[in-house]
This record gives sequence, structure tokens and C-alpha cells, in this order.
Amino acid sequence: MSRENIFIGVDGGATKSKVIIENSQGQLLGQTRGGPVALRLGVTNSWKVVLATIRMALAEAGLSLDDKRYDFHVGMGLSGCEITPKYNEFIATEHPFANLVLVSDSYAACLGAHDGADGASIIIGTGTVGYQIQGDKIIQVSGWGFPHDDQGSGAWLGLKAIELTFKWLDGRLQETSPLLEMIWERFGKDTSEIVTWSNSANSTRFAEITPLVLQQIENKDPIAIRLIQSSAKEIDAVGAAIVRRTDEQKALPCTLFGGVSHFIEPWLGEELKKRIVSRKHDATVGAILALKKRIKI
Repeated sequence: MSRENIFIGVDGGATKSKVIIENSQGQLLGQTRGGPVALRLGVTNSWKVVLATIRMALAEAGLSLDDKRYDFHVGMGLSGCEITPKYNEFIATEHPFANLVLVSDSYAACLGAHDGADGASIIIGTGTVGYQIQGDKIIQVSGWGFPHDDQGSGAWLGLKAIELTFKWLDGRLQETSPLLEMIWERFGKDTSEIVTWSNSANSTRFAEITPLVLQQIENKDPIAIRLIQSSAKEIDAVGAAIVRRTDEQKALPCTLFGGVSHFIEPWLGEELKKRIVSRKHDATVGAILALKKRIKI
């Protein structure tokens, strides 16, 4: 008796993850969200979160990895795949799946956004990455890690806000700002607290400051507005670089992803704005598309 195929799509980033479950007909059976899954944050923990989240999604669908009537195939789009040792360690880990295909979260997002067709995507979440699929040609711009890259991202906005807070506290910045006052209050108006936190914070922690920036944009805080304008310029530069590297410099349709993208889009330049289209699917569907493309089920 042949087993029924079940397809699992995983989208994992530095802030959160999402899992969907589909049958062979593409029908959605279950979905759930989980914690951060980013290879740079640790392979062991990433597998722990992935498996726990997959099991929750399967339970919603009335399924279990222990059910021998099914073959479970998983496509994962995870942050940090560019770190080769982490990538190799992850795929070498023993797992319960009939097939595992691991691609970057950027690739999965782009593939899903255009339903497998050629196109570009810019993800503006905790990190920033521009990605384009044009036939067999893959282009990546930015997304090389924080703090040395990922300009324009949520983590970058948080970092820049903290930098300005220090300048405001020691008198280098004389402009009064509700944003900076809110950040100061967040740390109990204690210099040692903000210094200690800043010296140990990773991208996820810096991104926790970003909601304060976004809140003050709505209140028309000049410093918050300058920060979002600076972020938009960085994203414009990502979009322009993708076009320069495209065959015949043909500007392909581009989608925006990520929790910060909605706030940045109004501040983008016209060249990028006119290319933006609505995405067709998210990265979980893209991960399943990558899986089926690779293993030909």
C-alpha cells in the first residue's frame, strides 16, 4: 500500500517562524507560528524550534510524524543559509522526514511571491535582503548579516535609534525628541542599563526598538521621520543594485516582505515604487515550491 505524501513548508527568520501543511492536491491542512529559526542563532536550537512548530501544525491537521501511512516531505526557507558551516550542520542533522530541502528564506520568499515565475523581492524585517530569480540566475543584494550589513532593516533602525540616544544623552545631539525620551525611559533612565544592553544585543534585540520608531513616525517626530527616510534610501539602493545586475538591466516585478516593509514603502523612491506588485504567496508556499522543484514529486 503506497503512502500519501504530505508537504510541509517552513519559513524561519530571526524573529519568528511559520509552518504550513499541505496534501498532494495543494490543500492547506494546517498552519501555525513559532519562535525564531535562524541558523546564525544556533543549529541545535533551530532544529528544536522547527520540529516543535511542525508538530503543532501537524496536530492541527490531525496528523503526526509517527503515522506510517504518510511520507512527510519538508521544504525550509531559513535565515542564515549563507553561513556554509551552519547550513551543512543543519542538513546533516538526523530528522524524521522522507525528504528535506533547505533554501534561504530569501529564495523561498521570492519563489512564493511570484508563484515560481521570474521576479524580485526585498525583505525588510529584522534583517534586509534583496533577492531575484531570473531563470537559473540568482541575484542577492544585502542580507550579509548584522551589524556589518542589513542596512534599512528593523535591526538597523533600532541600532540607529540607540546611537542617536547616546548622542542625545551626552550632548552631541541637542535636538529634543519624544522617540529618544521613550528609549531612555525604556531603560529606566539608567545609562549603565542601556550600555550593558547595547553591548550584548543581537539583531533580534535591536529590532525590538523599532516599534518605538514606527510609533513616533505616526506622531511626526522629526528624528523618527529622518530614520525611516534613511532606511528607505537604503532599500532604494538595494532595488537599484538588483536592476543593474539583471540581464539586459530589465527591471522585473518586485514584492516587499517583512514587518517593516509596510512602514517604509511610502518613503521609497519612484523607480522602485513603480515596480512593486502584490505577492501571490508567502515564503512557506515558496519553500514547498522549492521542495517540489528539487525532488520532482
